[in-house]
Amino acid sequence: MVEALEHVVEILTPEQMGKADQLTIESGTPGIELMQVAGKAVADAAIDLLEERTGSGASGMVCILCGPGNNGGDGFVAAQLLEEEGWSVLLGCLVDVEELSGDARLAADEWGDEVFSISPRLWEDADLVIDALFGAGLTRPITGELAEIVDALNKSGLPILSVDLPSGVDGRSGQIGGAAVRADGTVTFFRKKPGHLLYPGKASCGHVDCVDIGIKDEVLDESGSCALENAPSLWLDNWPEALKPLASIALGRLADHKFHRGHCLVLCGDQFHSGAARLAARSALRAGAGLVTLAPPTNAAALVASCVTAVMVEPVDDADALDAALARRSHDVIVAGPALGTDSGRRQLLYRTLEKDLSILIDADAISCLSDGIEAGEISLAILKDSPAALSGCLVMTPHEGEFARLFPDLSHRVREDKGLSKLDCALLAAKRSGAVVVLKGADSVIASPDGQAVIHSQGIPYLATAGSGDVLIGVVAGLMAQGMPTLDAACAGVWLHGRAGRSFGPGLIAEDLPELLPQIYEQLGELIPSDFNASEWLGMDD
Repeated sequence: MVEALEHVVEILTPEQMGKADQLTIESGTPGIELMQVAGKAVADAAIDLLEERTGSGASGMVCILCGPGNNGGDGFVAAQLLEEEGWSVLLGCLVDVEELSGDARLAADEWGDEVFSISPRLWEDADLVIDALFGAGLTRPITGELAEIVDALNKSGLPILSVDLPSGVDGRSGQIGGAAVRADGTVTFFRKKPGHLLYPGKASCGHVDCVDIGIKDEVLDESGSCALENAPSLWLDNWPEALKPLASIALGRLADHKFHRGHCLVLCGDQFHSGAARLAARSALRAGAGLVTLAPPTNAAALVASCVTAVMVEPVDDADALDAALARRSHDVIVAGPALGTDSGRRQLLYRTLEKDLSILIDADAISCLSDGIEAGEISLAILKDSPAALSGCLVMTPHEGEFARLFPDLSHRVREDKGLSKLDCALLAAKRSGAVVVLKGADSVIASPDGQAVIHSQGIPYLATAGSGDVLIGVVAGLMAQGMPTLDAACAGVWLHGRAGRSFGPGLIAEDLPELLPQIYEQLGELIPSDFNASEWLGMDD
């Protein structure tokens, strides 16, 4: 079942989170009060984690590892509260208490009990370890003796709870330059950071609990945010009428026919390479497009036609044939890429496609065509940015990391760490350069638009790692766009639906299963849409 409708939640960089803290303190809330609430949240989470692991609510022995900053201060507060609850507490700190300052020093003075130096011997008899060494703001790798300590902690087999973010994970990028704690759970405050959602950092976090510590949402007006988490409440206000429950469809739309729901044209490869395009075409139909046409070369048309039913077939051999096909029948969306082919003729067909004043979605072979064309000196990225689709905000690219690296080698996963860039940064830069909404796929998909908006979908489903899965995704996005759903919303909704379908099926999934799962997802989603639902109100955007 689909979970209850959730509010859209902003994601903050560590710098933005620091600003949110500062604004709260400046408005009259002492920092030590925020620390006390945070420390209580850590203590409560520690109790819950140990009970989950042991099945008992009894207290135990906890080892708390504190760093030199406010993250360590949260650990000191948690230590005192756990001791008051009857826990045995061993507390280690990276520095002498006298070296602490600010609120962390106040918390350490309140603890007032023995503080040990940190070594693996400290947790030998512990039932649980709390990692309060460093928070999301750590920007240098953990190396040397401290890395050996972290490695020993990871090998201990003990349950680990991290405060804010597992130590060693970069809060801004999710990258791990040296050692990093592998936590079973993480308690963070106010809003998640990119490091909670982007790999490899996400894999170190375990279950993430984001706790309200008294920072008001109003600070976001000044602190800003770097992205949003993907959720239905982000795009439901633009959900197509044809996918709503019958009782929710506007009366004026009950008489809609197929031509009101848009027409997708899916360019198709030869007789040996049509499967990917057929998957995209069927997915566009399942996503609500009124008409879908496959456009294979003439010598493959009969074969392709024998494999489809509701999908139409229109032979297209070259750029001139594309012009003729578009002149014969009105279209709204063109999908170019799945098994398109990458020879010179296919490149020319793609270039002509980008001249059309229609919504255009590019994936797979089309991205390779662009990369090959740029390398050959035939084109530049301007062919994308200056295209009518980009200028009207209706251009989408859905690369996986390999395809992305070919088109944007200076932003690829191979060089991000050296350049201090995150996957989020790179998707945004690629969107700005290309004029496209870029869906940089993966277990932590990032959807970025040229105007700087970004959404992270970090609910990777391993069952989706199967041939043809991406072809289904681009078809779903195309089908939503054909019905008039705004480009960024359609991309976010497509990624969400794709992931939800993968989760729904589970092990054994193949790409052909995905389109057939969509109707049940629509039904479940429709049950969550109140008759008077208004996403602008949900997001607090109404005047």
